[in-house]
Amino acid sequence: MTNIIETEELTKYYGFLFWKRNEPALSRLTIKIPEGSVFGFLGPNGAGKTTTIKLVMDLIRPTEGSVKVFGRSPDDMEVKKMLGFLPDCPAFSSYLSAYDFLNICAKLLKIPPSERRKKIYEVLCIVKMEKHAKSKVGGFSRGMIQRIGIAQAILNNPKLLVLDEPLVGLDPHGRQDLKDIITSQKDKGTTVFFSSHILSDVEKICDRIGILNKGILLCSGRIDELLSVTGIRAHINPGRDEIAKELMEHASGTIKLPNGGWELVFQNNNQAESLINSALEKSPGAIAITPTRESLEEFFFRKVENSSGIQ
Repeated sequence: MTNIIETEELTKYYGFLFWKRNEPALSRLTIKIPEGSVFGFLGPNGAGKTTTIKLVMDLIRPTEGSVKVFGRSPDDMEVKKMLGFLPDCPAFSSYLSAYDFLNICAKLLKIPPSERRKKIYEVLCIVKMEKHAKSKVGGFSRGMIQRIGIAQAILNNPKLLVLDEPLVGLDPHGRQDLKDIITSQKDKGTTVFFSSHILSDVEKICDRIGILNKGILLCSGRIDELLSVTGIRAHINPGRDEIAKELMEHASGTIKLPNGGWELVFQNNNQAESLINSALEKSPGAIAITPTRESLEEFFFRKVENSSGIQ
């Protein structure tokens, strides 16, 4: 599997000589982000997420270690052509219209003049801002500015989309729209790397995560491999109430489904598994079993709290 971003012992101290901070903003970060993945970068405020993003985008240079993007240095111009970037708290000239701002971006990206107008309206439609194409950016709300920022980030059909807190300032509809955009970018083969504090949204759209605290990577990997199994969810087919009644007294939760079937939730214990296996032997195919896992929020707080003693 090709890795789009690779860091090796990546470290960043801020300051210079006698003014250098004692603690690094980022310490020995080693991480790999495979092609086509949606990677959520998580951590408390000051954890080092934005520092990492700036290093990936070649906005600052590392104190130690290395970062590769598409297998090359991030200062490579060919690498920059394949990137889309939304910084934290974007700010644009208030005197420009949304269209004029994106037109300047299109020129900088060297999008041919014959394609610019079509491409600009395409991304405006994606972020649902086409009605505001001629409106001045200065009159936009924070959520609208965020949408324009997302539009410029995808203007060049990037192979790597880097977003720093993209969900900030968006209302629930805006958050859903952004999640749809990220999903559609992944479907096109784009790798998405973004930081966020909204864990419920990260859990829904990311296949991989990394958690930072105090500049140190606590864990990284696939969500389905990191989140612990906490129990069993059994879906019982309609018309099999006798099986549901037999298992119900051992379940920690029961739901009668609209189709007449049942959903039973069991804590992760051997007795429940034994009972379900016994029911399956008597009635093969009557029960569908799926594991239940801890939420990303539970996992996040467990990891961060357990790392509180890290220096």
